[in-house]
Amino acid sequence: MGREILLCVDDELLVLESLRLELRPVLSDTGLALETALSGEEALQIVRESIAAGERVVCAISDQKMPGMRGDEFLIELRRLSPETLAVLLTGYADIAAVQNAINQAELYRYLSKPWQTADLEMTIRSAAERFRLVRAVEEKNRKIERLTMTMVSILESANYYNDSETGNHIRRVSEYSTMIAREAGFDQDFVRRIGLYSSLHDIGKVGIRREVLHKAGKYSDEEFAEMKRHVSIGASLLAREEIDEMAKNIVLYHHEWWDGSGYLAGLQGEDIPVEARIVAIADVFDALVTERVYKPPLSLEQSMNMMLAERGTHFDSDLLDVFAVNRHLAYWIATKA
Repeated sequence: MGREILLCVDDELLVLESLRLELRPVLSDTGLALETALSGEEALQIVRESIAAGERVVCAISDQKMPGMRGDEFLIELRRLSPETLAVLLTGYADIAAVQNAINQAELYRYLSKPWQTADLEMTIRSAAERFRLVRAVEEKNRKIERLTMTMVSILESANYYNDSETGNHIRRVSEYSTMIAREAGFDQDFVRRIGLYSSLHDIGKVGIRREVLHKAGKYSDEEFAEMKRHVSIGASLLAREEIDEMAKNIVLYHHEWWDGSGYLAGLQGEDIPVEARIVAIADVFDALVTERVYKPPLSLEQSMNMMLAERGTHFDSDLLDVFAVNRHLAYWIATKA
């Protein structure tokens, strides 16, 4: 792992030397390496070289009033180069506009008035290092979760293809529909990305259902339907690990819940059903209707949407179903493309 850097920027060598001396105990305690620059331009070059070398700029402290590039301008450029770096601005009492600019455009972490108090400066750097490392640890955990989930998705798809190639195609299509619904409903980019990933797991529990039940062409007996419903609890047991994202668990557990509370297994109702499960419920049913199954031929887009709209507010979340209905032609193209 490369160095973790504290970058100090000021056009006066005396100020930089003062910072170096005052921060010596903090540097020793946190393990940060100090880099200094006499201008914003020089500092940005240090940042570029550090990134190229696999190093991380944990925190940058910049004076505001410098010849050429001002401190707030430097921090805005720094934000573009290294979004993870925490920005600290050293300002005089007349620099409120600069502080506001840095807050709005550079996501300023702290600002310190000059002359600063050593205790405040030390606390700021210690907290910045702690926050930086905490965020990195969370991100690494999330990456591990995603890698684990992708492995589970791959295993599920392989298992499904072994038994039935159409089931593998189904989970891919449900992922595409769910992504579309979430995006068009205005959810943030992270939510859209995660539901696209985790919706593929919605039927993971079917690996524990007998083949003759999964592929039965006729109507289920009460006993067979009870067994089929167990795929929800089987899937939940497969995901019963602390490090698995709650969204994945919610999708598996609750995608057969109905808005009016008549679904299974938990009998949740309305907004008590996690929104990701409500989205996948729409995607799952649509795909079942418009594609061929062992028990039915494919239905047309119009037939399928009429059936689903008839269950608006009963089976489905009305608002999400309306979003899907607006985009139904794209969904149908996904369902029917080669």
